[in-house]
Amino acid sequence: MSSIEEIVHLVESLYAPQPSQDVNQIQQSLQVLQKSPQGLAFANELLKNDNYSPNVQYFGALTLTVQLNTNVNSFEKLWVLFKANLIHLTKYSKSYATNPQNKSMLLTTIKKLMSNLSLIFTNINENETTTAESTTITSWNNPLNTLLVLLTNSNNSKVEDWNLDDNVVDSMLVAAVNSQVSYQELSEFIQSSNELNNLLLTFTEIIVEDLVKYQSRKATMTNVYKILHDHLYITTMALININLNIPNNSNDTLYASISAWITCVSSFRNLSTHGNMDLSEMFQNLITVMCTSSEQTDKYHKAEQILAIFDNCFSNDPNLMSYDLRSQVEAIFLGVSKAGNADTSKNAWMLEYMNYLVTNEMVSELKELAICITDFLQISTLDVCNKLFTVIGTNSASPDNLNQYINVLLQMTNFPLTPILQEVFSVRMIDFWLDLADSFTNLAPETLSPQAQTLAADIFQQVVLIYLPKVSLINKEKILNEEGEDSSLHEFEDFKTATSDLIESLWNILGNDKLTNVLIDSISKTTSDSSKQQNVDLFQTEVMAFLLNTLLMDMNLAESHWICDIIGSNKNFINNILFLLESGFELPDSTLSYRHLKIEFIRTSSVLIGTLSGCFLQDASQLNQCVQTLFKGLESCIISASELNTKLENIVVKSIYTVFDTCRTELIPELSNSLTVLKSILRPDSNISNYSRERLMHTVGFIIQCVVANGPQEQANYICQLVDIISDLYERSLGIDMPNKSDYVHCLLSCISELGSALVQPDEMENSAILPRLQEFQQYWMEDPLHIRIKILALLNSALSNPDYGKDSHFIETSCLILGKTLTLPDSEPHFLRYNMSEMMEFMINQLPKTNYVNSLPFFSYLLERMVAHFKNNIGPQDIEFIFDRFFLSQYQQYIHNDPDLLQTLINFANSMLDSKPSQLMLCRYWNDFIVPEFLKLLPSREKFTISAVTKFWTKVINNRKYSQEELELSRQLIAHVGQELVYQTMFGLFHTQRSDLSNYTDLIRALVAKYPLQTKEWMIEALPKICEGKNAIHEKFINKLAITRGNRASGNAILEWWLQCNSLPTL
Repeated sequence: MSSIEEIVHLVESLYAPQPSQDVNQIQQSLQVLQKSPQGLAFANELLKNDNYSPNVQYFGALTLTVQLNTNVNSFEKLWVLFKANLIHLTKYSKSYATNPQNKSMLLTTIKKLMSNLSLIFTNINENETTTAESTTITSWNNPLNTLLVLLTNSNNSKVEDWNLDDNVVDSMLVAAVNSQVSYQELSEFIQSSNELNNLLLTFTEIIVEDLVKYQSRKATMTNVYKILHDHLYITTMALININLNIPNNSNDTLYASISAWITCVSSFRNLSTHGNMDLSEMFQNLITVMCTSSEQTDKYHKAEQILAIFDNCFSNDPNLMSYDLRSQVEAIFLGVSKAGNADTSKNAWMLEYMNYLVTNEMVSELKELAICITDFLQISTLDVCNKLFTVIGTNSASPDNLNQYINVLLQMTNFPLTPILQEVFSVRMIDFWLDLADSFTNLAPETLSPQAQTLAADIFQQVVLIYLPKVSLINKEKILNEEGEDSSLHEFEDFKTATSDLIESLWNILGNDKLTNVLIDSISKTTSDSSKQQNVDLFQTEVMAFLLNTLLMDMNLAESHWICDIIGSNKNFINNILFLLESGFELPDSTLSYRHLKIEFIRTSSVLIGTLSGCFLQDASQLNQCVQTLFKGLESCIISASELNTKLENIVVKSIYTVFDTCRTELIPELSNSLTVLKSILRPDSNISNYSRERLMHTVGFIIQCVVANGPQEQANYICQLVDIISDLYERSLGIDMPNKSDYVHCLLSCISELGSALVQPDEMENSAILPRLQEFQQYWMEDPLHIRIKILALLNSALSNPDYGKDSHFIETSCLILGKTLTLPDSEPHFLRYNMSEMMEFMINQLPKTNYVNSLPFFSYLLERMVAHFKNNIGPQDIEFIFDRFFLSQYQQYIHNDPDLLQTLINFANSMLDSKPSQLMLCRYWNDFIVPEFLKLLPSREKFTISAVTKFWTKVINNRKYSQEELELSRQLIAHVGQELVYQTMFGLFHTQRSDLSNYTDLIRALVAKYPLQTKEWMIEALPKICEGKNAIHEKFINKLAITRGNRASGNAILEWWLQCNSLPTL
């Protein structure tokens, strides 16, 4: 490719909306050209011709970039590219400045050329100045001066005639590179052309942005920082400050350049002493310009730009701005200063600006202002804390001034608009108050001033009072009516959550007396007349209940008698919470806002009722009222099926579950009513979800578990009644054609499992009533005179005999859960589901042929594992042989052998036996005939779960703390017999496995080395050359390292190193 015309054609094709050729092929052809030695010549040709399109010209500049990155191997070569970029930048800048409206498309190419020169500036200055030919540039102090001089020179000569090979041009460029420009010359140049001024600002912006990108090259950037500090920084600050002092200069390029320099200085000042550059004059000018911005001059445009710059500084590196300057900003923002010595007159400007934003409903701009101010406030939180509450800062600020300062912050927090929708001051101030509260909490007691506690309580109580209406659902309703379910709604939810976090933190300062008790008392008084609950302020009640729950949920109310006493003494408290719950159910769901209010009223009240359940252990006088209201609410949820009702149902059921779990004994009088409700919701025509059916069965079980005062017969009668109800519903379902019938029947069986779980004695609650009659209960449930276990077993067999259910693994899972419910309980604990081993075995043997073996085996294995562990003293090797034969070996070749999940199930069953009573497994005939040889073959498996299970098996065989002396001897004999094969299969599997599975083999190898160090060494010497040929030196080194480690954790590093070296991978 030698023709410029061809190159132009390819470039135009590349950027065409519908390229005539393959884009990838075009790109490859052009990339070859760009990297070639002729790339520079082609770039010059493309950039010289004004008739080419902007795309072609940009491609020329891009080619110079490629040349800089690929074809620079000397200062001489760099100088040629340096000159090319300078000539073309001067030409394009001059062309743009003379006709900016028609030549605006040149800016893309100009910026690319500037970026090229930025790269040259970095590369050429990375090292100290070196000696070279007099015409070769080896350092570059000030790109701005160079461009300014060249643009000035272009007035005296035709820039279009500048050529790379022209000695005159070459001399001019050499002189311009490190020429000096006076302040007066710079000022005159800026005022001569707005466009050229903007190009200088853009150039310095690009240079420092690129320097920040090159930070990773820290070792070679020291000299660059020095030159930046000594030259470019000085010129740029003069350039920026001159611009800032130009009246009515609304220049977005100026503020972009300022932002880039702030980021640059912030990044470099911790990396180099030369990176520390003072920006005070610039910040002072920015403050002045900001305060001159107005509605009349620029619609506050400059103020918005400057506030964005300030916020970037405050949030990322506030120390860039001196303390004195920050004091000025503080006085402008707040109209008061902590130190009390700042000029507050300019606060009038801030008030005018705020008024302008509010009046014109400029929500986005008001949000940006709020973010800037709150970021500024968080800079000095610790200073504020010290001045307010300690003796440290008392000499530097007067109390009156500090009070005024805090009052301004409180007023800002209480900004008089709807949060999120219209203002975010209150939202953003949460972080400030949270930091202030945490700072106060962490103060050393000896530093506190005498009035610190009183002052803190006063301030933070006001904060609480401000946020109560701010997070009220009234505001959520406004957001829903205004904007619907968009991001603002989620922002409000986050705001409410953040407020609860703040309240939780404030509790450490205010305590129960000034916060928890106040919320309880306030909820009680949200009605002026206890007999007229229509006067209850639902929105106020909801927000206080929400925040109160945050405080109470971390307390153990059953042991917090003082809280319970306060709640008990405020009878209207529970009444008002229940009224909030009832009002939520009564709200229509006709509008979006009503639906959200309905959910929030119900969620907040029901969750708080659940949290308060511990208080009912001390005073249960209102417990029945709470339960009745919850059940009544649940009834309204299931009148009709809808997404909203399902959500409400889950909320209420969760609360009922919590109350019943906590207040088991106290709710015994409610058992009859609860059974009636349960019987109703278990019916197939009820609109309640299956999950809620199961949870409510569990809640009723909580009460039945405590019905022991009159002996086991009463408890058994209730259990039998529930089992009969379920059996009857099952029988009825057989003749009913209903949707999701299988799910409903499965739910009925799950209800039995839930009932069984509820009847398990909680670890933390000893039922003192049952202890004197424990033997009576044990004897009763052993005999089971009501035949409850027989009924349940018959129900399970009947359900599983149905082909629609018997092949469903969910039914098998639930059946196994029911039968194994007591296998993890001590034998002394009475329980209605205590099946013996023969009953379980008979059930599994009968059901195994009927089920889908692949899906059901994991659940049968689960039951078998627990059964064998529970009855280990009554099981012999013959029983284990029977289990293996019937459940595993008979189906091994057909199903298990090629299924990784089933293999894992089989191996885990063997592992569980090694954990309970190893001799049962080791003495059965399948130990030597099947388990040992087959599990050896599985060691080199490619399946992650198989590897994990089988290596765990062999690790347990080698090193098992459960071994008796007889079992230990059996293990030693086995390893002596199969040790060589075990090591070979293990190392073969290790060699061929992926790195993520190495740890499984590592544990096994460590066990071998620790238990059999000498034998393992001999086995390794024999095995490793067969596994990985030609690396004997690596094997020998590995074996010696293993011997030294003796199986400790260092073995892992040796194993990893061997694996990497044998697989020809880079070592650590």
